[in-house]
Amino acid sequence: MTVIIHGSPLSPFTRKVTISALEKSLDFQSRDLNPYIEKERLAGLNPLKRIPIIQHNEFTLADSSAICGYFEAAFPEMQSLSPDDAKAKGTALWIEEYADTKLFEAVSEGVFRPIFVNQLLGKAPDLATVEDAVRNRLPEPLSYLEAQLGVRDWFAGEQLSIADIAVYSQMVNLDHAQHLPSKQNYPHLIGHYHRMQDRPVIASLFKSEQAFLSASIKALS
Repeated sequence: MTVIIHGSPLSPFTRKVTISALEKSLDFQSRDLNPYIEKERLAGLNPLKRIPIIQHNEFTLADSSAICGYFEAAFPEMQSLSPDDAKAKGTALWIEEYADTKLFEAVSEGVFRPIFVNQLLGKAPDLATVEDAVRNRLPEPLSYLEAQLGVRDWFAGEQLSIADIAVYSQMVNLDHAQHLPSKQNYPHLIGHYHRMQDRPVIASLFKSEQAFLSASIKALS
């Protein structure tokens, strides 16, 4: 049966799950679930009231990391996004966690939400918060990830893994907000970002997100 992914196109965690499904060539459907508006529906799927959530046959599961882990176990015949080597696997899980927490806090709380979520809720963008985040909050996680990646193509092992998808999924919201860091300051990290966007399924998803964001903002004007 088709996997159903409930979430929002602009959620970095929905994006992580969607890219994982695309890279694994899974049969899935995406269903929009706005956590700011559809609170009752969300609570019925996840008691923590967070997206994304998947449904597969009679099975329902929340949390992006749990979902991506489920994909690996449920579809072992598809492309693996988890390295075989123990150290690389551990690194992948750590980078995923760091992206989901430290990087997420700086990007979403500091930049994306003050700009776009404010607008979608009918509020003015909080540019002071954005400026503070760009100057004081973002450099730490970006510098850490720059150092962890170094000159390698991928964060863990010799091929794409969940670590790369997790980092990219957060960075996209900086791009949407027109605050993607310069390659001069973070050459390895931004090179990785563009390497991810060169992947056909990711490039297509990015274009669809841009269209969704543009239409959402236009509807408010």
